[in-house]
Amino acid sequence: MRRNISASSAGAPQVSPDTGTVSRVALLLRLAAEQREAFTLKDIASAAGLPVPTVHRLLDLLAREGLIAPEGGRRGYRIGTELYRIGSLVKVNTPIPRLINGILSSAVAEVDETCHFAQYLPAQLAVMFDSSVDSSHPLDFRWEVHKPLSLVWGASGRTILAYLPEEKVDQALAAELTWSPTRTPPTRKELLEALAEIRRLGYAFTRGQRVPGAMSILAPVFDENNLIYGALGFVIPEPRFDPARMNVLAQTAKKYAGQLSAALGAPR
Repeated sequence: MRRNISASSAGAPQVSPDTGTVSRVALLLRLAAEQREAFTLKDIASAAGLPVPTVHRLLDLLAREGLIAPEGGRRGYRIGTELYRIGSLVKVNTPIPRLINGILSSAVAEVDETCHFAQYLPAQLAVMFDSSVDSSHPLDFRWEVHKPLSLVWGASGRTILAYLPEEKVDQALAAELTWSPTRTPPTRKELLEALAEIRRLGYAFTRGQRVPGAMSILAPVFDENNLIYGALGFVIPEPRFDPARMNVLAQTAKKYAGQLSAALGAPR
């Protein structure tokens, strides 16, 4: 089955300002990898914001390497076996996902709340939920994993944004109308004040900013270069949220975010 795709399928338009071949190929592979079904040449060209002949030429080159494969004629495509193989090798040979899962599990064991890790995506100036470990309490809501999301809203996004240069904050605000055309973004002053408070506390707390009824407490994770890598913490349904536990949850999020940072080689 083939389905139409659009720029919104990845959470935001995927048009790249870089017109180089490598940038275009990376964009097409990213869009292709995000599709759950076969896709058409016209649709992926539209999502990429590139001319159809250009996309056709690049897809043919990728097909020769087995990264993309024809599907069903009439210029339909799907992920190729070589791209599956590369992805599998990366997943198998990279211990980071197992490391993250173990730390999330320890955090859940300590406070019995569902714990998430959200990854910073520098190329897209976005965040995505990458891993989670459930507690004994079921959640009434779920995020779609591996989907780029705005940095302006939610504890996951703001935790990351708080540790980016101010020009990145301005870029994130400027892009907000693309992410959420019908939502009024915070003013620059409001956002900068909120980010300063996150840095002061060492964690972010938001109430229903990304998902109604979701209380989120996340702390920053840093990499070996002391740069922001992601955010780790808890999401709790509002009816079950106990303000008296705020400090415990915040300190636990900071503790395990610090453990992950240390495991990644961060000097903090």
